[in-house]
Amino acid sequence: MSSKAENTKSPLVDSFLLLVAVALLVGGIGAYYYFQDAANMPVRVGGLIVVSLVAAWVAGQSQKGGAFFRFLKEADIERRKVVWPTHQETLQTSLMVIVVTILISLFLAGVDWLLGALVRNLLGG
Repeated sequence: MSSKAENTKSPLVDSFLLLVAVALLVGGIGAYYYFQDAANMPVRVGGLIVVSLVAAWVAGQSQKGGAFFRFLKEADIERRKVVWPTHQETLQTSLMVIVVTILISLFLAGVDWLLGALVRNLLGG
């Protein structure tokens, strides 16, 4: 027997949890607009944030929701591993892109001018 207890929920329970989470979100958004005149903005925004957090917690209790939150956690771990370029490296790379873009555009303008002159000469212009 495995020492880990398997946390398998039936698809019906998962669907119910996700449905409750969606209902909470829809209800929170509806309440935000319904109480537009009755409550001031910070109270409505705070209520919407609380309802959203509760809905996220309810969704996280399902298999799919748990998998999604694990994915977000792993993505954050990978994001921390990224080595960002220094200011100097960014500046040098940007300048190189600008210079190469200008050189290629001048080359293409020259080729266009030469081909235009060739076509004009062939047509007797």
